[in-house]
Amino acid sequence: MRNLSILGETAVELPPAHRLLDLCVDVTEERVFVLCGDDSATARLLTYDSQYTLTDECVLPLSATEQIMSMHFVMEREHVVIALVSGDICTAGSGVEVVGTVDAGIAACRWSPDDEILALVTGEARVLLMTADFDVLCEHALDEGQEESVMVNVGWGTRETQYQGRGLQQEEEQSTQQEQSPEIQVSWRGDGQFLAVSFVRAGMREIRVFSRDGQLHSVCETVTGLEHTLAWKPSGRLIAATEKRAHRHEVVFFERNGLRHGEFVLHADTQRALALSWNSDSSVLAAVVDVGSGVCVQLWADRNYHWYMKQELRGSDIQRVVWDPEDPMHVLVVCASGFTSVRLHSVPAVAHVASTESNAASCVVNGAQVLYTPFAYANVPPPMCLHTLDARVPVRHVSFAAFGAGNGFALLLADRRTVVLYACDSGRSSPQEIRRFMLPGSDARQIAWLEAGVVVSLGASGVGITRIDDSDEVVTHVCPEHDSPLVLLSSAPHVERVLVEDARGRVFNVSLAAERLESVAELPTQCVEIDAVDCGELGVVVVGRTARNQLYANTRLLSPACSSFYLRKDVLVFTTTTHYVRFVAVNEGLITGDIPADDEAVVSEARRRVERGSTIVLASPTGDAVVFQMPRGNLETVRPRALVLAAVRQALDARQYREALMACRVNRIDMNMLYDYAPAAFMGDLAEFVAQVNEADLLNLFVSSLRDEDVTQTMYTGIQSQLAGEDKPDGTKPGKTTAVCRALRPVLQSVTDASQFMPTVLTTLMCEKPPAIDAALQIIAALGQDRRDAALTYLLFLSDVNTVYDAALGLYDLPLALLVAQRSQRDPREYLPALGELNALSSEEYRRFRIDAQLGRYESALGHLCAALWEDSDRWTEVAGFIQKHGLFRQGAELLADHERIGDVYVMYGDALAADKDWGQAAAAYLLSQKAVAQAVDAFVQNKEWRSAMSLASAANSGFGPQAVYDTARQASSVLEDHHLFGDAAAVLLEYTEETEDAVMLLVRGSHWAEAVRCSHARERSDLIETTVRPGMDAACESLEEDIGEIGEGFAAKVERLRTVRLTPLSQMTELAGVDDSVDVMPDTASMASQFSTFTATLTDISKITGSTARRLSKNKRKAERKRVRGKKGSVFEESYLVDSLSKLIARVRVHQDAVRNLNLALLQFGRAAAAAHLQRVFAAVVEAVLQDGDWVFDRQRVLVQGDAGQIDLVDDVNAEGLPATPRLPKPAVPTMSDFDNPDIDNRLKYFTYKPVNVAPEISLAAYFVVGSILVWQMVRHRSQRWVAILPGTAFSEAIGYAFRTACVYNTTFGMYVAMMLFLLVPPNALALANYKAVGKIMRDSHAQPRWFWLKPGFVNWFYFGSDVFSICMQGAGGGMLTGTNTRDAGRAVVLVGLIVQLFLFACYLATAFYVWWRPEYTVHVSPSDVSHASAKRRVMLAVTLTTGILYLRSIYRIAEFADGYGGKIYSSEWAFYVFDTILIFIAFIVYIVFFIGRNFPRSSNVARAPSVGHELQQRPVDSSQLLVSKDLPV
Repeated sequence: MRNLSILGETAVELPPAHRLLDLCVDVTEERVFVLCGDDSATARLLTYDSQYTLTDECVLPLSATEQIMSMHFVMEREHVVIALVSGDICTAGSGVEVVGTVDAGIAACRWSPDDEILALVTGEARVLLMTADFDVLCEHALDEGQEESVMVNVGWGTRETQYQGRGLQQEEEQSTQQEQSPEIQVSWRGDGQFLAVSFVRAGMREIRVFSRDGQLHSVCETVTGLEHTLAWKPSGRLIAATEKRAHRHEVVFFERNGLRHGEFVLHADTQRALALSWNSDSSVLAAVVDVGSGVCVQLWADRNYHWYMKQELRGSDIQRVVWDPEDPMHVLVVCASGFTSVRLHSVPAVAHVASTESNAASCVVNGAQVLYTPFAYANVPPPMCLHTLDARVPVRHVSFAAFGAGNGFALLLADRRTVVLYACDSGRSSPQEIRRFMLPGSDARQIAWLEAGVVVSLGASGVGITRIDDSDEVVTHVCPEHDSPLVLLSSAPHVERVLVEDARGRVFNVSLAAERLESVAELPTQCVEIDAVDCGELGVVVVGRTARNQLYANTRLLSPACSSFYLRKDVLVFTTTTHYVRFVAVNEGLITGDIPADDEAVVSEARRRVERGSTIVLASPTGDAVVFQMPRGNLETVRPRALVLAAVRQALDARQYREALMACRVNRIDMNMLYDYAPAAFMGDLAEFVAQVNEADLLNLFVSSLRDEDVTQTMYTGIQSQLAGEDKPDGTKPGKTTAVCRALRPVLQSVTDASQFMPTVLTTLMCEKPPAIDAALQIIAALGQDRRDAALTYLLFLSDVNTVYDAALGLYDLPLALLVAQRSQRDPREYLPALGELNALSSEEYRRFRIDAQLGRYESALGHLCAALWEDSDRWTEVAGFIQKHGLFRQGAELLADHERIGDVYVMYGDALAADKDWGQAAAAYLLSQKAVAQAVDAFVQNKEWRSAMSLASAANSGFGPQAVYDTARQASSVLEDHHLFGDAAAVLLEYTEETEDAVMLLVRGSHWAEAVRCSHARERSDLIETTVRPGMDAACESLEEDIGEIGEGFAAKVERLRTVRLTPLSQMTELAGVDDSVDVMPDTASMASQFSTFTATLTDISKITGSTARRLSKNKRKAERKRVRGKKGSVFEESYLVDSLSKLIARVRVHQDAVRNLNLALLQFGRAAAAAHLQRVFAAVVEAVLQDGDWVFDRQRVLVQGDAGQIDLVDDVNAEGLPATPRLPKPAVPTMSDFDNPDIDNRLKYFTYKPVNVAPEISLAAYFVVGSILVWQMVRHRSQRWVAILPGTAFSEAIGYAFRTACVYNTTFGMYVAMMLFLLVPPNALALANYKAVGKIMRDSHAQPRWFWLKPGFVNWFYFGSDVFSICMQGAGGGMLTGTNTRDAGRAVVLVGLIVQLFLFACYLATAFYVWWRPEYTVHVSPSDVSHASAKRRVMLAVTLTTGILYLRSIYRIAEFADGYGGKIYSSEWAFYVFDTILIFIAFIVYIVFFIGRNFPRSSNVARAPSVGHELQQRPVDSSQLLVSKDLPV
């Protein structure tokens, strides 16, 4: 149903006096190479670019008189290969070269499609296959070889056994007598695996098929009159050739095996076929034929097994055609004086005018015939049509009228100037030719019929506007020249304009008044199909489709894969290469709205599936039909839901309710649309609605389709709002059905002939929610006999007969019930006695009671029975039994409020409530009866309301004696104890009995420690403190510690397992979920289909589920639930199980929080601070673990198992780590350290976890103060250097630290604790600085040449000094962080790093010190008290190494302490601190005092030294008089 339209023609003339010999195409560079000769017989190679401008010219060493056999551009080698008939093969690239010669000459030549093999047929009829480098692959004679595919003739179905007509023999004889052309043709298959050769053998033309390696594959069937033309279809199915018969020319087809496979007849004026050629996608076959008046090119295409001549290209001296290897719609027509580039496109010629009288017609060109089909009245499948029109000359272009109903059309004939106008009335009538006229020029290629007397044409000279008056006078005006080539002319009836597009994608309007082009829009690129529509405020929007299937609306890309489109005034319809048809509303959303992608998971009226390769022929301009053409050519007409709904909406807007209802009925549209589209308007037009429909059956169909849902929000939201992934609203409208039925019923009853709509009235009653069966029966009862029977029959059709019978009986109308029973399948032996028994009852109230009781209306029945009781008091037993049987105590109490037996009703009510364990309500009922005090007391006791029970029992008028009160108190205490309300249980005993010991035991069991102690003292039972309270406290402490420890161990184990589980990638977890057949993985994108599709799918699914399948599914669900609960290790359920378990453990921690606090207070009260501190530490450790890992556990969940079937909800919205944005399982309330930090507990326990002793800090303070004073005295005495002041400064810092510790013994505050930690943790590290300085001074003052860089004095001083400062800073910062509850873990880590760094430095430093001690070249200053250099050095190095070792031990202790953690055994042991910190550091200071190093580092510059190794002095002892004194040596 598509025609070939010419988008552009570019004629290229060769230079004067040049004659074209051959040409070829370079598709990569878009160049055309032309081989031509001039008058001097010189061959020239001309190169034209993409704009067909001559860019290069070279002279070939060939004679223009030589006959050219082939010319081909080899892309890989980038040169042109020219083969001559004489046998020479030349290449022209960077230079011209003759690469070889075939001695026998070349009779035929053709390159394979992949440019890898050259097939030659020599003048000796031999076949040569050569590579691209011209190496011979094979050679053999053309008529030799054994066929690989041999046909087997079994005798039937062959040509010889079929009757061919009386003239066949004569025709074959005439064909045989025709002279055969000796020309040989070669053609390759599209994939290059086979080639066919056509040649003459023994006077008959024969076609042979060879394989790629030169083997003979088959010989085609012999055909009389076969001509030399040959073309193998690139898709590989058919080989085309021409056959000349006596009276006609045919194009015949052969299969690869040689069998003939169909044919078609060329036009009758064809005299000779010159060449055949396929385009690259096998859609068009070009035939170069001689028609007598000249040579032309006929373009043929097949659809539905029929061949159409779509275009005829005429020219002067046409020789051949060359198709573009890549663009199937680009062909070069080669003539003797040049060539013409023709660009084609396949478009349907269909009507577009949006008129109700439009025929929605289509015109298909077949040579000079136009196949006309009005799809609005007849869908005639091709190749047939409703009317065949003969234009007498081949048609070049068809354009439908853009005015009126749009049924007329104009034809432009192949002579490029003749225009034929046709008019057609609405209906099936044949179009009639009304005018034929000639355009002034002869270059038109497209036309448009805008008005009755105006035709616009597009040709090489531009746009022409032709006006024809009534006298057939033709006046043409040519619009001014345009700066870019114009390629497309299209009428746009929706905007009443003619649009023209240039090569840059700019679209213009042809102004008839101004006779010029006016800009309309600019598309991003050139389009091959355009149309326009008015979009309101946006103005005119141009929709265009490119040759690459891109669909644009102005500059917006609507679809990158559009295969066809049709623009209506309200909807844009287009198909995609993903096999969908899409619908986009024509409004502002066409430019600004979202266009969802083709997603199979989203069901929308904005798109639907179509058959693969379907394209749009047309969409009814005003109707709801779309005509598609399938790839094979057949047509299908569908009514898409989007267009049907659009038609329904238009009908509702126009108040055409019958048309809208019929459209819904025919197309299975939910009839709720009639109301939901415009509820207020529909409710106001109910009378008009009934008048238009006027058929009870249709009205019944509408009413029965109503439901409480707004289909405009759920099913039919409109194509403008159908977005992919958009959440649809709920759409429920409670009460809609009932409201419509109640509003419609009075309208139906007000009609003159109300009996006409009686079924509809009954339908409205039955469709109400709930159905008003009683009202329907009342209406039926008021009708006459005949009408009543019909109405009752219809009512029984609408509802179950038993339901109607019960409703009739519920009206207490026994005759009506009998009438209904007679229409049912009930047994008369059953209903007749029952109705007779009811009719025999004398009491009307009792009869109604029996009816209501039978129908299950127990409350109404009780009302009638109570009314009968007032008439007859003997019915009390039946009343009481009925109340008890049906539990109607409240109703009975209301109905019998003034009756003397009301108390009995309340007692029955209380007994029923007591049986249901509703003790509170039972006690109230007993109290209301005023005769069941004992039962009320018991109910209060069971309800744990012991105060109400005891107050009622101890009242003077209760009838309870002292023993009864005592027994009641014991019973209440026992009940409260069973419910773990130990405090209340003890209170009952203390107030109403003398059981003090039992009361205190209950208080201990309930952990009410303070109350237990108070009661013991108040009742003068202090012995209970030792016998009951203290043992209970110890047992509670032990049990609590054990439980907390169990929680901590379980929490740690599950967190560790959870870490291992979460190392499993999310993708692997998904795969596991997919493998397990018991796990139902439901994607979030799953959506429901339409109502009817869903219904069908549901029925299908139900039919598939047998009894065994249902049992298996139920078993799988139970199995999955057990897996989820167990959380088997390694299963997909494990992570959810672990998270749930950790949540429960955290809840247990919070439960124990108050218990720990209360027990700690009690322990402190009894002087057991150590036990309280230990319990606090154990609980704090668990709380810290929860705080540390709680966020990680709950914020990084990946999989959540939910549902009864263990359904797994796999997370879709995840980040790069595969984690959801929000937790999947709610995080429980996590305890905080502030919850655990009890202000009532001593701060010493909070910070130290023990109570520090009050003697050791004072002793340590005094000792370090004395040590510091001694070191100061020694520095002054020996006039030591200033850096030695580090030693007494450290001692005084330690003294300050112990002063703060002494203060903390009596009153621990946060500030004092921080100061103590800093002054005791950091200052001892400064001793290492003194040692580093001492060794560095020795190395510097010795002037020894170091062997390694790490022995240089500067490196030793600054490296160890800087490293120690870094360690001190880290320990100081960590010590400060240790004081905070939320930063303890981080502080511990910082201190540990600082201590480990210091430990490593100590080891390195000790190695350096021992090396300095061992090497004799390092000496120290000799003080007056030293005997020799050796003794001085030994004393200094002993002080250095001993103190460094002590600091090393102290660092090991600190590392162990912080590794054990806050509250650990080491941290909680005060003796360890004094042994490994206080005493060790004090010993170090004793070493510094005994071996005071300051004496060897005086401030004086007089330094005595031993001779260095460089001096040649004998080593011997010297005294002080022999010392070398030098003032020049540095200190």
